Amino acid sequence: MSVVHEERPALLDARAASLEAPEIDRTPRALGDALLAEDAAPASQSVRSQTYLRLVWRRFRRNTMGMIGAVLVGLLLLATVFADFLSPYDPTARNRDAIYVAPQALHFFADDGFHPVPFTHPMTTEVDPTTFAVATKIDTETRCQPAFLGSGWSYTLFGMRFDRHLFAPEPGCPWNIIGTDRDGRDVLSRLLVGSQLTLSIALIVVTASVTLGALIGILSGYLGGISDHWIQRGVEFFLAVPEVPFYFALVAIVPRNLTSLQLVFVICAILSTLRWAHLAREVRGKTLSIAQLDYVSAAEAVGAGRWRIITRHILPNVMSHVVVATTLLIPSIILIESFLSFLGLGVQPPLISWGLLLNAAQNIQNLGSYPWVLAPVLGVLVAVMSFNMLGDGLRDAIDPYQH
Repeated sequence: MSVVHEERPALLDARAASLEAPEIDRTPRALGDALLAEDAAPASQSVRSQTYLRLVWRRFRRNTMGMIGAVLVGLLLLATVFADFLSPYDPTARNRDAIYVAPQALHFFADDGFHPVPFTHPMTTEVDPTTFAVATKIDTETRCQPAFLGSGWSYTLFGMRFDRHLFAPEPGCPWNIIGTDRDGRDVLSRLLVGSQLTLSIALIVVTASVTLGALIGILSGYLGGISDHWIQRGVEFFLAVPEVPFYFALVAIVPRNLTSLQLVFVICAILSTLRWAHLAREVRGKTLSIAQLDYVSAAEAVGAGRWRIITRHILPNVMSHVVVATTLLIPSIILIESFLSFLGLGVQPPLISWGLLLNAAQNIQNLGSYPWVLAPVLGVLVAVMSFNMLGDGLRDAIDPYQH
């Protein structure tokens, strides 16, 4: 009997513990949810919250064309900033003995092996006395190899004077890898230096147009009412103006006694006059949708001023669209500047731009005999395609659900 009395408390304690423990649901669905919860628990600890910019960068780097455009834009900007350093010749120096010299081929290999600095062979032209045909003769016995980081013509970079160049040709040994123009000037050097003025005009016009368009668009969309009505009537006026005749009319009335630099600023003002309206209309539409959101209503309810709401709540939310519009506006400005300068209505000598270089290709006879004068077309195409690919990639990364 004593054994029975000793076992009964142990059995009672075990039964009480089983009653206190929660009953486990062993249905298939419950077991599956438990397994999924166990699998998700470690992952939730390893995942970190990412900022908006990091998410945009992650989506952007998956876009192959966008990354190619970003790399090309970066290389283009570097070549533009260090254009004088990369130019083998003075872009304004004339050489009567090298008029319309054809492009020279680069050679890395010779009888003595590989040459890290490429060399060229001098070229001479001879006229056949019978047929009057121009024949080019290459002197393969002579090598024209420039000096790496050698001294050449002087230029100013970051406010300081330099005379070092990536490749400095020797005097009397030509190194014109894209040829020369009608005045014997090196086309490659003029192409590199011309990118500075072309891209500078594009950046000035885009900065002015984007700033004005974003400001007017936000004010119009947020203020609404009669202010929005009259602002949009002004925007529609600028949208209705035909661009090409307007450019011709304004350039025609520009005084001819202006200097080349003053004419550049006039061109920038003319291009900025008509380019802000499209962005203002787009930003207004974005602002109208953002102004109806709850956090804007909450800011108004607590007494926040209009300027604070615009700068702290609306402007950051439209900046993504403004950035994309900026990258897509730059190529159009490059094309317009090239078009106006090609017609002789834009940049004037002694300044150099891509459009001014293309002005030399107006003569069909010169174009047929010396096709290398169209080399600036390659620069325009690379710049336009690079910025377009970058803009498309940014648009898809910033707002992937818009399309």
